[in-house]
Amino acid sequence: MTRSQGPLRLMCSGRRALTEAMTEFAFTPLDERPVEFVAGQFLTFAFDIDGRRIERCYSITSAAGRRDELTIAVKHGGNGYVSTWLHENLIPGTCVHAFGPLGRFTLPQTPTSGLLLVSAGSGITPIMSMLRSLTDASAAGSTAHRPADVVVLHVARTAAEVAFRDELEELTRLHPNLRLTLAYSGATTAAPGGAEPQDRRTEERSGRVDATLLGDICGDLATREVFLCGPGGFRAHVRTHLLAAGVPLARIHEESFGFAMPQPATCGLRVDFSRRARHVTVAPGSTILAAAAAAGVTVPSSCGIGVCGSCKVAKVSGEVAMNHQGGIAAREIAAGKILLCCSEPLTPVVIDF
Repeated sequence: MTRSQGPLRLMCSGRRALTEAMTEFAFTPLDERPVEFVAGQFLTFAFDIDGRRIERCYSITSAAGRRDELTIAVKHGGNGYVSTWLHENLIPGTCVHAFGPLGRFTLPQTPTSGLLLVSAGSGITPIMSMLRSLTDASAAGSTAHRPADVVVLHVARTAAEVAFRDELEELTRLHPNLRLTLAYSGATTAAPGGAEPQDRRTEERSGRVDATLLGDICGDLATREVFLCGPGGFRAHVRTHLLAAGVPLARIHEESFGFAMPQPATCGLRVDFSRRARHVTVAPGSTILAAAAAAGVTVPSSCGIGVCGSCKVAKVSGEVAMNHQGGIAAREIAAGKILLCCSEPLTPVVIDF
């Protein structure tokens, strides 16, 4: 994994609309030093808005290795304070500060026979970096770490909300080892404007992701490395079906997208804080830290994304899915430690806190 290069000064060099709500922004480093990153990583941006400095994390969408290109894609969230500012103010020539790259949601460094890349909504952004990097390597004739087969499943409410659609279909057409399925949670399966996909290896479905859909697009599901990115509820739902299909938890790699203010949950899994004689209910797709905050249980925390390690505790029992970014060592995980900010319970959990 590429180490953080520290503070970065970037200038916006271009922007293009991907959908009505999502825009891809291109940047050039001001010191002309290329930003070295691994596909799937993100940058933390610091924006000065109305006299306040506000930080947000955005996944890099460009291919690793393209030294002349650094892009992110941002969805206009309607009431999103920062995303609204970006869409209204970030134009070519605008300078911003960033830090990174960060993140462990990256392709395996050892050869694998097959990948399944699953995303929903803005979760497509790190997946695009992975696909662009893989297809660049394939076009260059490189066989290093190149999987024999890549299946992409992207979920959107409607066909019109699929970002990068034209590029996804073009990559599918050009690379025989890449298959694409677009699943729509809304009422339509039609392509925008009623157009047919460029290549029939691009399949369109309607409805939620379930065991039948996963089995149809990936008959060898249990043998694949799975990369899953999207809102918490979506990831929890898909993870349940993946585990039921026999995919080992160690082969399910996750990145969270979508932030919501924590609210007390009425259904979910119980997490007990043994020293405090308190417990919380963690809703599917939520973290233990978010549930604790909603219930008024104060625990040490700082970064909230699994980097700093300040919310590290000992797990007495139970199983969690932990999507950390380097804030905990493998030996600590083996000893039963977890980070509350990025741990979702898979079973009832007891922690020593």
